[in-house]
Amino acid sequence: MESNNPREIVHAYLDAIEGGDFDRARGYLSDEQFVYRSPIFNYDSADEFIIDIARVGAILERIERRRSFADGDEVCDVLRFVTSWSKPTSTDVVHWSKVKDGKITLIEAIFDARGYREMFEH
Repeated sequence: MESNNPREIVHAYLDAIEGGDFDRARGYLSDEQFVYRSPIFNYDSADEFIIDIARVGAILERIERRRSFADGDEVCDVLRFVTSWSKPTSTDVVHWSKVKDGKITLIEAIFDARGYREMFEH
């Protein structure tokens, strides 16, 4: 975590998630100001978020990076999450992050969550 460049911080976080290193991923998140929003999960605690994302991480095969935009402390990535549950699946995600003082304070994930809702309802 040597860089204070928001894009590098967010991409290092994504590398850690993709690699299943959730302790390292947690290190990129703000201790006091973290917020995560998505169609299926909402968190105001980085620790609670990492606990849940680690469970979901078991089905993650890879993250394909399609496009990245940065504007000051905000980073927007267009990603494809490739997962394997009952069958290989890919989900396109817009992943918007804000970085302050070298830590991610906001992640908002926008995607079609129908398949995930079905998985978590059972």
